[in-house]
Amino acid sequence: MGKLTFKEAVKLDLDSIKSVNGKVTQDAKEASFAQHILKEDLGELKNDWLAVYSLDEDTRDRLIAHARQDAALACASSANTKKEVKRLRRLVWFFGLINLAMLLVLVFRR
Repeated sequence: MGKLTFKEAVKLDLDSIKSVNGKVTQDAKEASFAQHILKEDLGELKNDWLAVYSLDEDTRDRLIAHARQDAALACASSANTKKEVKRLRRLVWFFGLINLAMLLVLVFRR
């Protein structure tokens, strides 16, 4: 069997997760996407272009350090964003219930 394309690999990964867990979470989708981006860059997946980087060791090490920093920042930002969305979702439900209660009071008021 030949190498899988990026889309095929991600689909296979997500189908496997779905068959085991019954559903695929957004976190699982993001992790699969990131993992297969790396595999594509490393040449483990079939692609039409070959990434050849002619870098000296200092430049390579500096780029790796910056990539790790960027990844850590993205991870922290994503976690904060998810936390904020969860808080806002609860707030919307709370105010929705208050509005419903006020509407019921107005409708059934004598």
